[in-house]
Amino acid sequence: MSRLSTLTLSLVVAMSSLVPASAVAKRMNPNAFDQVMEPAEQPEPVAPSNGFAQPPPGAAPHADVYEAPNAIRVAPHRTLDRATVRAALVQARTRNLAAFRAYQKAGVFPSNTMKGKKLNVWLDADGHFCAAATIIKASGQDDLVNKVAEQNNFIRLADVKQGPLMDWILTSGFTQDEIAAIQEPFMPVTQEPAIAPVEPILVDAKLRAKEDARLLAKYKQVDKQLVKNRTKSLDKATDRLMKNPTLAWQLLASSTDVDVLE
Repeated sequence: MSRLSTLTLSLVVAMSSLVPASAVAKRMNPNAFDQVMEPAEQPEPVAPSNGFAQPPPGAAPHADVYEAPNAIRVAPHRTLDRATVRAALVQARTRNLAAFRAYQKAGVFPSNTMKGKKLNVWLDADGHFCAAATIIKASGQDDLVNKVAEQNNFIRLADVKQGPLMDWILTSGFTQDEIAAIQEPFMPVTQEPAIAPVEPILVDAKLRAKEDARLLAKYKQVDKQLVKNRTKSLDKATDRLMKNPTLAWQLLASSTDVDVLE
């Protein structure tokens, strides 16, 4: 062995006595060292000062429940609160009563020129609506009012059982009996009534004046009953509307200043 080789071997032996065997092994085969570490050389875990593990800076906060990006949210079940429904009916009743009083004040009523006895006339030949039709029209239901005039101009609201008119009654704040009382039928105001006259029928001035006086007296009487029976009628109207949740929710959606309870 040459002198240089002998010197190199001596240096390796000397260094091995000072450097841990694992370090030497790593130099000899670094890939094997990365795969398996000796237990004595594993790094000690460092606990944070407050004693709790902390997320790295900028990491998103931990969520207790994972929600998929496209998860479907189910709306909570809504409870139809009776007090809220009643409050909405109070609003409707107030508006409709105001429309009824405006109708009385205007004093322009349909003329029954079709029959020689009392008759419900929704719309007369001169374009005058009855009290009930006027109130419904004032609530924004123009199309409904016009459709009734075309399809059943002599309708009696007391006989209505279903459909858009029944829906309006249920959300009006009035009972069906009250709106039927408002729809007072008209006495004839001509001596020769006819359903489809060839020429316009002349309205008898005396009969017209007499009928106007009768209607005004009748309307005032009905108005007093509406005021007197307000609480009882609202309770009855609320009970009936609560049996139709879909219609009740529609009323609440269109009402103002009424807090809807979820």
